[in-house]
Amino acid sequence: MARYIPFAISALALAAAVVAFASGEHEGLLPAAAELYPQRYELPVLEELISIYEGALEEGGNDPEILPRLAQFWYERAMLVPKEEKKACFERARDYALKALRADPGFAAREREEGLVAAIKASDDKAALLWYAASQGQLLGMINPLSALRLMKPVRAAYERVAELEETFWGCSALHALGAFEANLATNPFARLFFGGSLEKARGYFERAVSLCPDYLVNYVEYAANYAVSTKDVELFRSLIEKALHGPIGDWPFWNRIAKMDAEALIEEHPELWGEDGSP
Repeated sequence: MARYIPFAISALALAAAVVAFASGEHEGLLPAAAELYPQRYELPVLEELISIYEGALEEGGNDPEILPRLAQFWYERAMLVPKEEKKACFERARDYALKALRADPGFAAREREEGLVAAIKASDDKAALLWYAASQGQLLGMINPLSALRLMKPVRAAYERVAELEETFWGCSALHALGAFEANLATNPFARLFFGGSLEKARGYFERAVSLCPDYLVNYVEYAANYAVSTKDVELFRSLIEKALHGPIGDWPFWNRIAKMDAEALIEEHPELWGEDGSP
């Protein structure tokens, strides 16, 4: 399974692990990275991009795109490497994202005075917020679910802030992440007791994501994995998976390929929702 955690971890960590992004994927790239960027679904190309950006960082580059891009690239590297290498990639991604956020003096001051959640709620750095939430969510999925539950607040706050700033940012990722939160809270009795959670609200987030960002195929896969599977909605599951499988790669060469692989993995995991003979 290419995305690694989303269909295998605990319900709450799964919600936090959702990742992707929307508008402006190709904007703000370093000149040396522009031609490589669309081919980064190949691991050697992605590693070259990491080398370019880490080199620029070592040279004292102060471009505000460098740290969030490094967070993105390290997260994406985790999608392509063996299981034993993934945790280190997520840690690098989280650390670069936090470094980007804390480079803002206002964020750093607010975090010292009021805490991380308050600083997140006031930040305008969409990319750093989203990669922080995605990578930290993956890492929380690797620990005890009850411990992870207590540490989810900054992750959820980051997704909520991104959605507040720009719903369509990087493929409506914040919207489908919030949908995953709601769905998994609603279907986990312990979590629902303390934190609530609504399947109706979850579906609203997912529907908005696929409506606003129909070309971002991850939205369909996350909707299927986090809602259609939980509700055993065969018709919805098949419809969403077909859209992911047959949708064009388009402007998302990395993540739409990941979405197609994850769609295939969901079919294997849930043949009862797809068709016992492997076809809808």
